[in-house]
Amino acid sequence: MARILHTSDLHFGRPAVAEQLDSLKSSIVELAPDAVAVSGDLTQRCSNSEFVKARAYLDEFRETAPVIVIPGNHDVRWIGAVARNLDVWRKTAHEFKYSKYTRHISSELNPSLEIPGTPGAVIAGCNTAHGISRGSLTHRMRDLGVIGHVNQRDLRKVEEAFSRAAQDAARVVMIHHNPIRGATSGRHGLANTKQALRSFATLGTELVLCGHDHQEAVHTVEESEGGLVVSTAGTISNRLRAGRPSSFNLVEIDHRELRITTHSWRNPEGFAPSREYSFPRQSASRSA
Repeated sequence: MARILHTSDLHFGRPAVAEQLDSLKSSIVELAPDAVAVSGDLTQRCSNSEFVKARAYLDEFRETAPVIVIPGNHDVRWIGAVARNLDVWRKTAHEFKYSKYTRHISSELNPSLEIPGTPGAVIAGCNTAHGISRGSLTHRMRDLGVIGHVNQRDLRKVEEAFSRAAQDAARVVMIHHNPIRGATSGRHGLANTKQALRSFATLGTELVLCGHDHQEAVHTVEESEGGLVVSTAGTISNRLRAGRPSSFNLVEIDHRELRITTHSWRNPEGFAPSREYSFPRQSASRSA
């Protein structure tokens, strides 16, 4: 069985909650996953000090399991994003908008991680946080620079990661922005949801991990024969949707089934299982 602990939206800075961050670390030790997936928004204001704290925190995760991480919209320098969108400085502007993330966290914006085993899994990170860009433009002014998109260049990185993986490995894509409309927010995180989900399904994806909406959710969408599962992790911060606790998801994948258990914050007990979902795997459906 492959086990992935998926968390998101840590928001180091003023929104961070030390008690919850400590409990998450304890949960990782207790649950002993094969990998920890962090789907962006490590910081609140994209400051060096926030990134330093986030990096030290992720390094503590690595004492228990490998970590795969991608940037979120709060991890992008907006001036660089605007300059790149206006075609000013071009490559320099592109590098500048991610410069704090690449300096402190990782130079790879589309990382991948393979979990060995039978069955194993491969997680392909796909960067959707581009700041204010042509692909993310929207008529909703409050979403300007917040919404994300999937582009062809980053999709090729996903395809490359999947092509290197074992044939029977479960294909998992991790993005930051939620492709399914949030139940409370009423907002999609992606500007090109339909095209992105269709592309992921074409590449053989079984599961999409995301965050951004700050509310846990699990959905299935009919973009492939077996269906595509979309798992949204909540936030580990005080930036909560009304009435929803902080949370993370534990994903377990065996030969026949994909299970997702949401662990929600229950003060003072810490994080505890609150809801479980299960889905037949695509490979099991094809072999039946």
